[in-house]
Amino acid sequence: MFKVSSPQSSEDWQAYYQLRWQVLRAPWGQPRGSEQDDLEQESEHLYIKNNEEQVLAVARLHFNNQQQAQVRYMAVSEEHRGHHLGSRLLHELEKSAWRQSADELVLFARERALAFYERHGYQMVEKAHLAYNDIQHWKMVKQKPTEPGWFRHPDWTQVLQDTWRESIPISDAMGIKVDSYTDWQFSTRADLKANLNLHSSMFAGSIYSMATLTGWGATYLAMKELNIEGDIVLADANIKYLKPLTAAPNATVSLSECEGNLDTLADESKVKYVVPVNVYDGDVLVAKFEGTFVVIK
Repeated sequence: MFKVSSPQSSEDWQAYYQLRWQVLRAPWGQPRGSEQDDLEQESEHLYIKNNEEQVLAVARLHFNNQQQAQVRYMAVSEEHRGHHLGSRLLHELEKSAWRQSADELVLFARERALAFYERHGYQMVEKAHLAYNDIQHWKMVKQKPTEPGWFRHPDWTQVLQDTWRESIPISDAMGIKVDSYTDWQFSTRADLKANLNLHSSMFAGSIYSMATLTGWGATYLAMKELNIEGDIVLADANIKYLKPLTAAPNATVSLSECEGNLDTLADESKVKYVVPVNVYDGDVLVAKFEGTFVVIK
């Protein structure tokens, strides 16, 4: 997966602005330079490049006041749409805004992008300006979620975390929390101090429990996306421990790697859903888990 970063060299900046102009201005006959404004120097700029140093997506964040930040100039090259690049940029800009104590984010979306932003928690406020006598924009706002990483459907992640705390009290004692939910992954984190063994590393059982809950949570969210209900149970699992975990426990599910047709539950009494979970110590992979969950109607 390509990395989200900020332009550094003059070549980076040229490529960054080139894509912004190419996607957002050129199709309407606007000149070079029209893709910039007076806030460039005080804004946060992010982009995604591929291995050939080609810029694939760009976006910008600036503050309108201490409480409100604004996302602007979100653009993804046409041939690279549909790969969550815009979502990844938006996610990073949101986390930055929340870390800097913004209470809300605002943006002005083109009509074709409304569904994208609504999917990520933005609410339409009002009809805004008409650009170039052609492109209707709509003002959209998102309030700060409980956790910075609760990017997609923060109401669902809140219910999930509350369910863990109330139904599986040990998860709260272990400090297992939802870390993020995006278009492409679901992740959790845990409190290392609550799970240390006599070797000052995380208990193997704690790693297994964290991976199981992460897989369970990914299954729950997949069901929510399909608007289906059922009881989730772990039917089978295997785990491979690769290294001791001594610093920062976190677990991640890449949603595209999950296997199973949950939507067939309407016609069957139960369905299987296989969820691979990677457990990390910071950025270092320390365990690989695969759980087979059964959803019962």
